[in-house]
Amino acid sequence: MSEAPSTSAAAAPPPRATAGVLVWEWPLRLWHWLFAACISGSLYTGLSEDISLLAWHLRLGYCVLGLLLFRLLWAIWGGRHARFSSYATSPGRILAYFKGIPATGAHTPPGSALILIMWLLVTMQVLAGLFASDEIFTEGPLARYGSDEWVALMTGAHHRIFWLIIAAILVHLSAHAVYALRRDPMPLSMFTGRKPASVPPTDQRWIAALLTAFAAVALVWSGLELV
Repeated sequence: MSEAPSTSAAAAPPPRATAGVLVWEWPLRLWHWLFAACISGSLYTGLSEDISLLAWHLRLGYCVLGLLLFRLLWAIWGGRHARFSSYATSPGRILAYFKGIPATGAHTPPGSALILIMWLLVTMQVLAGLFASDEIFTEGPLARYGSDEWVALMTGAHHRIFWLIIAAILVHLSAHAVYALRRDPMPLSMFTGRKPASVPPTDQRWIAALLTAFAAVALVWSGLELV
């Protein structure tokens, strides 16, 4: 007669985070670095006193707009951890994380909040730039359609919001510096796509990414042609 399994042997072990879960698919990682490059270029060309760079500032602004559109669409049908639902957070979750309660998803609660804030700030900056004008050399493509008061308001916003974007970038980089000092693999996740997490892996979805990129480019291109 066989011996009945013990309670400890029969109980399933709890899920354990591994160091190799693929959470960031290649399309998302590529988007991340293109977005970082375009934001950096926009800040440099916008803050530089070289007037000849203003044309590039506009071009980079259009690229940022296209990348924002891509990310909006990708947050609807992209990889499982790139969707809006995976960024759900709250002040309570953020406080719990800083008290030492580990995150259960692909994103940390404060990380989700910072990402959403960054998207909002960059979206506001781009929309303001479309109506901004220096009344001398350069104006956004929609400036001609706004009243003088509206253009002045958008220009003022465009000249101020970037400080908040820089602050968000500094917070982001500081957080990764802390992770690096603690020898946490988090800063490498946007290079490798992997991080310790008790979540199912994502998939690459290349065809969906190509179609989404085409749709984002077409929307920006057609919008500029219309104005």
